[in-house]
Amino acid sequence: MADRKNEKQGGAKGLILFAHGSRDPRWKEPFEKLERMLSGQLKEVAVRVAYLQDCPPDIFSAAEEMARNGAAKVTVIPMFLAVGSHSANDFPKIAGRVAASLPQVEFTWTDVIGQWEETLSALAMLIGGRING
Repeated sequence: MADRKNEKQGGAKGLILFAHGSRDPRWKEPFEKLERMLSGQLKEVAVRVAYLQDCPPDIFSAAEEMARNGAAKVTVIPMFLAVGSHSANDFPKIAGRVAASLPQVEFTWTDVIGQWEETLSALAMLIGGRING
């Protein structure tokens, strides 16, 4: 999915890490850790994890919270390793609904993180390092 924008001007920034979700609470741990790490690194950006299903918060709640707190520009990164039905079918619909519900906010949706060349390179390096010792 190519980057999508709903153009607005100025204001604070937000970042939503949009993950699948699971009923198993342990599943959320690495995403919450990444949220904390990015919050420490991106001091001027509100960072939140949101989930497609099975656990709160959903993307609508996370986006509304950011808008209430003054975010004018929000980047959504789908935390999926591959393009599939969710990214091809569900995300465009969700993106449209989120943008329509908060017209004062500019939303940018990136490709799923697993499609980024940097992600694949980092995974190859890490896996290769583990295998090669």
